[in-house]
Amino acid sequence: MPCIMITLLMLLSPLSTSAQIPTTGEPEINALWILDDNGVNAHAYRITFADNSSFDIEIDIAHIRDGIELETYELLQWNSIESRRVVDVFVNTTLQWGDEVTITVDINAVDGVPISPVSATRVMDIGTWNQPMDDHEIMLSTVWDLDQSYDNEEGEQGFFLNFEGQGWQKREGEILNSWELGNGSFITLESTNGSTSNLSLVLESIWKNETIVGGVLTTQIFDAKGYGVLNLIDDDGETQTHILANVSDAWLNRSMIGEDVSERLRLEATGMLNISSTESNESSTNIDGEVSVFYLETWDENGVRRLQDQQFEALAELIIIDEGTRLDISLEGLTSSERWEEGIRVMQKEEFIGSGTFGFDEQDNESSIAVNGTIYDFHSLVEDGQTKIDDIHVDGDITGDVQGSFGIVRYIEETGQQLNASGVSFLVNVIHEETWFNLTGINGGNFFDGAGIGSSNNNTWDYQVVQSDWENRTVRLVWEETGPDASSGEEFPENSPVQNNASAPEAEEGLGNVSISRETGLMPIPMIPGDTVRLDGQAGLILEITTDSVSFDPRDGHNFHVVTWSGEYEGDGSGYASGAIIDQGPLKGLLSNVNRTLEIPYGEDNNTAFLNESQTLERVLSPSIVTLEENSAPVIGEVYLQQGIVIGEGGSSATLVANVTDIDWNIDTVIVDLTPIGGDIVEMNDRGLNGDQSVGDDLFSIIISVPGLETGIIELNVTASDKFGVITTASGQIEIINQAPRLTSVEILPNIGYRGAILVVNAQAYDGHGVGNVSIDLRNYGGQQISLVQTSGIWAGQIIIPQGMDPGFQDIEFILEDGLGKLGTSNVWYQDQADSQDPRGPHFISDEVTVPIEIKVLNSAPEIIVPNGLKFTRPESPSTETIEVQILDSDGISNARAQLGVFAPLGSDGGWTIMRDDGTNGDRVANDGNFTVEISLRSSTPEGTHDILIQAADQYDVVSGTIPMSITIEDESAVIPGLDDTSLSTGVLAGAFGILVIAIIVVSVMLIRNKDDDGSGGDRFGFE
Repeated sequence: MPCIMITLLMLLSPLSTSAQIPTTGEPEINALWILDDNGVNAHAYRITFADNSSFDIEIDIAHIRDGIELETYELLQWNSIESRRVVDVFVNTTLQWGDEVTITVDINAVDGVPISPVSATRVMDIGTWNQPMDDHEIMLSTVWDLDQSYDNEEGEQGFFLNFEGQGWQKREGEILNSWELGNGSFITLESTNGSTSNLSLVLESIWKNETIVGGVLTTQIFDAKGYGVLNLIDDDGETQTHILANVSDAWLNRSMIGEDVSERLRLEATGMLNISSTESNESSTNIDGEVSVFYLETWDENGVRRLQDQQFEALAELIIIDEGTRLDISLEGLTSSERWEEGIRVMQKEEFIGSGTFGFDEQDNESSIAVNGTIYDFHSLVEDGQTKIDDIHVDGDITGDVQGSFGIVRYIEETGQQLNASGVSFLVNVIHEETWFNLTGINGGNFFDGAGIGSSNNNTWDYQVVQSDWENRTVRLVWEETGPDASSGEEFPENSPVQNNASAPEAEEGLGNVSISRETGLMPIPMIPGDTVRLDGQAGLILEITTDSVSFDPRDGHNFHVVTWSGEYEGDGSGYASGAIIDQGPLKGLLSNVNRTLEIPYGEDNNTAFLNESQTLERVLSPSIVTLEENSAPVIGEVYLQQGIVIGEGGSSATLVANVTDIDWNIDTVIVDLTPIGGDIVEMNDRGLNGDQSVGDDLFSIIISVPGLETGIIELNVTASDKFGVITTASGQIEIINQAPRLTSVEILPNIGYRGAILVVNAQAYDGHGVGNVSIDLRNYGGQQISLVQTSGIWAGQIIIPQGMDPGFQDIEFILEDGLGKLGTSNVWYQDQADSQDPRGPHFISDEVTVPIEIKVLNSAPEIIVPNGLKFTRPESPSTETIEVQILDSDGISNARAQLGVFAPLGSDGGWTIMRDDGTNGDRVANDGNFTVEISLRSSTPEGTHDILIQAADQYDVVSGTIPMSITIEDESAVIPGLDDTSLSTGVLAGAFGILVIAIIVVSVMLIRNKDDDGSGGDRFGFE
């Protein structure tokens, strides 16, 4: 028994000794690619042990590049973190994309006690962030917004952009291309020198394309199209300008290709214009108008404006009020255009065309005058920096205590060379301005600086350099004045002219100066929890991330194994990002989702832009993540035209859509056979290209046209195949509409005439099915439909301008019928011709250049028919009589008036009196064409025949001449009873009345001349 016990003890003793040897688990190996003391990312790893013991280890690092192992050595730094021993291993080599690194760690002893070796190994490929090592193609959904607003000394500034859409990413070798298509909004706010411009756009289409080579962003293109509102407000303290425009077409493009940054902007709009200036309660200027053309296009490249094209056209009403003066001008043409290319102004035009009225009234010491003038011509034209037209023509009448007429005529008399005060010759316009006064009333001297009754005529010749941008443009001034203060002479102004050439526009960052890029840099593939990596591949957007834990992320019908991560951006800005990255399978290294929040510094003033972005993996197109056994065939649903129809003979294009789905999302190609409509076998796409409107929505699209003569319902075959070569075929029907004939030439001789005139028409038309009939439809104007007759390819006939056609330019509508009975209408003809070699088909006729078919209808003045032989007996007491005049015009009468002369009522100013056809003021029947006016008969009305004048205007303001109408006044007796019951002959009475008139004139002259001078010292009309 004791022997047995000893033996057992001997056997057990080694076991007791062995149990005292320490043990440990495998260490964790993590990437530690963070900033080192030299300011670059370290090639380092952190090895974390199971506890805080001391460890004796061996480390082997194999770094292979292009199949060759690099020589390495390591520097170790030991530490203790959270009660666990760690060692940071710094490697002498640097990392590059495509390298392979294997780290092996052997633990040989713990706390100085040898143990059986414990090993850990990690193998990784050196890849680029969010780029699997395998070639791939995926689809993404993205939402991001950019807020770039700030305040400066000029006011509030802002740039806002948001995007929501889909995209896809494709990698082949070192090249990664990504495309994003969606919609969003765009807002800019700019304040400067009291002006504010606010552009707010709805972006119907936003493209954002990027190319990354070897992890570095080399190309980025942002392209957007949409519509919206442009609000421009300018207030300089005296004048307020407001333009509110509806932007019908907006295009914004910002591209970065290598080191070259280009920005392009184009806006087309129409809207309203208001310019107002109020100096006091009695003085103001106001322009109200309609902007018919607002066009702006700019192109900036690397901080230099290469192109700027501005066009502005408006119709406006100008009203200027200055105390007793009022100026009304209708601006039929308000045009401003300017185009700069490469810093050179290649086109410039400023033009004002208008007409209107001028009014003025003044009272001074119980005397008064009134001025009513007509502005017949107000035309200014500056073209290519030179004044071409400077015309003014004003005529008017003066009434009141001063009576008479005045006028102003201004025009360029000639253009030639002229020496200035220094003897230097310049090209000048000789602008001749003539003003005149014909004063036929009394006491004119008090109002016109003592000019008195009579005439004065002032002429000036302004020798003005033609360059509109120069200052002090008058180099010589010649004047000649007649009248009470006659004078003449000339002068040569000093320091004239001052040459001041137009300044080229400067580049502006209209689309913001922040590139919408994303972090990138080297990463280990696969990543594992605990890795810390500094992504420094994108300048100004450096992100240090740390992986957290493993998880699952359901995407694309698959449950991806991922590692979650989070990180912070470093640098002058701030921000953070988080997401998940796939760590297994062929897509390891690809982000399955990411959220970014960034504060990006920019500009010389250290402003900050705020960017928020969310991006999610939606589909995996390649590599396939299913097996052949799991694969399902594509399914083809409806095949249709997005527009419903397409017009034959190249008449239109349409988007053909095929709804193709695949539960495995591995569709390779979708093909449609267009040979039944004269096309080819072509590939459709779901990438937002060639008519496709949304990325990854299973609607594969292609833009088609029908170049031939096919019509009706046509069947097209569609074939879909997936990555495994599984094919599905289906068909769909489209409808092709027969195109009507097109006019290729129209000639109307003459193309102008009065209503009732006969015009000759010659026309040519084309249709692939032949032209069966051509006619002209005038039924909308009260005319007829006139068929033309074909002779040798020319369709000819005659038309009569209908009475119901309004004056001015009017469209002529043609009705055309082809050989198949297709009818169409047209009021234009095309300058293009069918071409058998045209790639769009032998029957295609371009509508890019169209010529309107129109004639000009002349308008005749109203016809005035006055009655003859009107006689009235002079009454003993005042009475009124009604006069009827027939006035005819097919356009209607807008105004009829009469100048009554001796029949004017007492107290009237002797001017024009409105005639009525509205059933009032003695008119018997309203709207019967008989215009009525009441005349005043008095016992003092002279005997004999007197004329009144009749004038009328139609609805188009065409004014007739003044038509005299004779009225005879008879008296039963030539004897006028006196106050003492005696009688005075008419001759005696006339003599007495003449003496009375002379007395009144003398008294009036004395009273007016004795009035105080108003002290103004100048001409009340602004003339010297």
